[in-house]
Amino acid sequence: VTKKGKGHSKAEEDPASWHGVAPTPAVAACDSPDSAESPPDSRTLQPSFTQAFGAAMLCAAENDSRIVAVTAAMAKGTGLTAFQSTFPARLFDVGIAEEHAVTFAAGMAAGGLKPVVAIYSTFMQRAVDQVIHDVALGRLPVVFALDRAGAVPDDGETHQGIYDIQIFRGVPGLSILAPASAAELSLTLQWALGYDGPSMIRYPKALCPPERPAYLQPLEYGRGVFVRRGEGGADIVLIGSGALTEECVAAAGLLERQGLDADVYNLRFLKPVDTQIFLSVVRDYRYALIAEEGILEGSVAVDLATLAGSNGVRSLALGFRDVPKSQAGRAELLRHAGLSAERLAGSAMDLVRGAGVGKDVSA
Repeated sequence: VTKKGKGHSKAEEDPASWHGVAPTPAVAACDSPDSAESPPDSRTLQPSFTQAFGAAMLCAAENDSRIVAVTAAMAKGTGLTAFQSTFPARLFDVGIAEEHAVTFAAGMAAGGLKPVVAIYSTFMQRAVDQVIHDVALGRLPVVFALDRAGAVPDDGETHQGIYDIQIFRGVPGLSILAPASAAELSLTLQWALGYDGPSMIRYPKALCPPERPAYLQPLEYGRGVFVRRGEGGADIVLIGSGALTEECVAAAGLLERQGLDADVYNLRFLKPVDTQIFLSVVRDYRYALIAEEGILEGSVAVDLATLAGSNGVRSLALGFRDVPKSQAGRAELLRHAGLSAERLAGSAMDLVRGAGVGKDVSA
């Protein structure tokens, strides 16, 4: 029988908190590790996306007794311990059996409940068959909350959440959303719980950014919002989704200091994308840089850049290469993939100068 934490007394006493930890100085080795559900960072007062999801679930469940949560031995890691304490009869932990979690949720949805399946992105790979056959083909209203989507710090190759977009974007009737903040995560969850089909919300292991007015705007199916838009007629628009939206905002600030005005657009939806609205956005620019926190090949970013390029907008898509990612912090992983603010700004400047490095799909 597997005993998590065997050989380390702290991990044996509290295997959930010590299941996965970052490198720690020896002098602090006996302190409690950083937890997904620890209080918000006192320096920023910003919650993590995991904490924001947990709070949004509590709020939603208080207003609708049909909402239930399903997890696969990761109630704490997915931010659901408060939900479990408040609604013990509405939290179902099926153990390390993601396939069963999805089929179980499908049955509950067929029975009139509103199940939310909270699983790490990398572990959802185990349940592709069940998502398609048991949920999507019946158009059942199951919400999938994919924690650790995108660049995952300190967990190495096996836990990177960079494959889910390509895996699930072809599933019939499945909507995919990527919130950029805590407020937007709450909005996407509310939207998903009211949707009459399956939906998937993906978000990273990271702190949420400070809120912006754009993140508070009501969701419109398949449409995004401008997060930064000047009045001077910028030449380039930076397009992101999820936590990469803030990297795009920071990149726009860097570009401004170099004399290049850039607007920022947040997709919100990765599936569907209202292409007519998208084209009405990018046609106002000479250049478009589209960044996605997933594998570049087969990405939404490449498809949108191709669409923009075929309509006369010189476009560049950026994302992760399809090679395993080494152990590293989130900032380092994004930087290495060219998705940090500094690297995005550099790519944008190169695009304008005609030397873009990435998937240039301009006409």
